[in-house]
Amino acid sequence: MFKFLLVAALVPAMALAAVDFTPCGDGIPVPDTLTVNDCAGSECQLTAGEPLRAVASGIVSPVGSATAEAYIIVRVGGLDVGYEMPPEYQDACTTGIEGGCPIVAGTAFNYIYDDDGLDVPARGTTIEIEVGLTGDNDVALGCAKFNAVIN
Repeated sequence: MFKFLLVAALVPAMALAAVDFTPCGDGIPVPDTLTVNDCAGSECQLTAGEPLRAVASGIVSPVGSATAEAYIIVRVGGLDVGYEMPPEYQDACTTGIEGGCPIVAGTAFNYIYDDDGLDVPARGTTIEIEVGLTGDNDVALGCAKFNAVIN
């Protein structure tokens, strides 16, 4: 089972490197950069039980929003493994968006994600992790997908 802790503090840059990511589609805003631990390239190697720290920097939403809800989808072979983010971590305004809300249309913001002990049931195989934010009236504020292998 996943254990997620979203924090509104910068993750030390020295622990992070750029990782390749893909957009979620339909014109949903993506970050300028995505850093995940010391990953670089197209597949992030992560270790179960070890911290996972990610920063999505430079997300620019074309719409403003007073609220922001975080979600995560983990897929194996294109199939959703059924993880649901616990309700206490869904309010990205208080636990993930640097500076909190509101989101101002056209103004860049950062989303910070911190998982103290990554635990995924699909170990040793490539998974796709999608992390996104939705705002007022379920408008998409930002989203990115990246591949990882959990060992």
